[in-house]
Parts: sequence; C-alpha cells; structure tokens
Amino acid sequence: MRLKDQVGIITGGGRGIGRAIALTFAKEGAHIAVVARTESEIEAVARQIGDLGARAIAIKTDVSQENQVEAMVQKVMDEFGRIDILVNNAGFAKHMHIQEIQTDIWDLTMNVNLRGIMLCTLAVFKNMIKQRNGHIINISSGSGKRGFAMYGTYATSKFGVMGFTESLAAEGRQYSIKASVICPGPVATRMRAGNHPGEDPAKLMQPQDIADVALFLVTQPGRVYIGEVVVSLFPS
Repeated sequence: MRLKDQVGIITGGGRGIGRAIALTFAKEGAHIAVVARTESEIEAVARQIGDLGARAIAIKTDVSQENQVEAMVQKVMDEFGRIDILVNNAGFAKHMHIQEIQTDIWDLTMNVNLRGIMLCTLAVFKNMIKQRNGHIINISSGSGKRGFAMYGTYATSKFGVMGFTESLAAEGRQYSIKASVICPGPVATRMRAGNHPGEDPAKLMQPQDIADVALFLVTQPGRVYIGEVVVSLFPS
C-alpha cells in the first residue's frame, strides 16, 4: 500500500472528484478526513472507507468559514496526530454571461473556490511546517488556464488557484512541502451537469480519472516534484 498510515483531508469529499480521491487514497492505506457541507454524503463516504479497512472521519465544514476550517483541522489533528495530504477540491460553479453576473454568485464562487483553499491551506500548512513534510493538491480547472464564454466568474476563481498554488509551492519548498495543481477538463460530476444540462456524462472524463492523477502525484518519490497536471478530454 503506497499511502499506508498517511493522513489526508479531502474537501468536497462527499461526491464527484472528492469522493473518488478519498476512496482511492483509502485503498492505498491512507486514513481520511472527508470534508463537505452535506453531512449525509460525507458520512456515507466515511463508511465506505471503513469498509476498506482504513480509518475515516466525516467533518461537516463550510470551507469559506474560518472558524469551521480551524475546528475541522483541529479535529483531524486530535484524531490522527498529523496531516500528510490536503486536497482542496471543494468548488462551486454557476456559469452566466458577463452582463448577467450577480454579485452574490460572484462572492459565493470566490469564497468557496479561493477563500476556501486559502483557509484550509493556512490551517494545515503550519502543521506541515512542524512535520517538515506534506503535499497539498489544489483542484483548479481547464478554465484556470483559459477563459471561456459564460465562465467569467468561475475562470477568475480558478486562475487565482493557479497563482496561489505557485506561490505556495515556492514557499513550501524549504520545509519539504509540495504543492501541486490539477486542471481537469470536462468531468461527469453533478456540478458539471447543473451547468450543462443534456450533456451525455458517458462522453466525459470520470471522477476516477482525476483521482488516479491525484494518487500519482502523492506517490512520487520525495526527489520528484510535479507542479501542474492538465487533464484533457481526448476527442472521439
């Protein structure tokens, strides 16, 4: 098992890409804190992880709220005593034309997609500094590399993820902390379906495809650093 007894926090872990990453890491022996706002979903994932023989805790958390994030990280430290991996996967998207952008949607998108990553990283980073070890993976998007029509709000947040990850990687290096970003193309998730009704999910990448990339990143030797992975849908 390549992640035996390592401890990971997966935000947005109740479904989609986050759920796939949580289960994939658990199959490799990691103990997982499954984090999201929907308690029933994260509890179901935690039970599945337990069935795999790994330890798991489900922690209901709004990643945009500093007090909730601090409490979540403290619970993980109390339960496991360390944090080896953080996957900042929680996200929000509602696509609209520029002239239709609503300030409440803009604020929600930035709070979840950017503020949430910042808060979770700050809370975990100080523990990783003490350990002088750790790996933080931020989930950006193909829209973090290129803007598209109706993606003004979402792309802005995901471009921000790219810059934050690069700065994090530069600062973490002295503490042997790695920071990587994954930029997925279209993936069959509920969030994607909500913005693209009528799309055939069978023609998209699947959450497991991204989970496999995350596992690849965290199982590389210490001497290897991969800062960015772009995962595209192969045209059929």
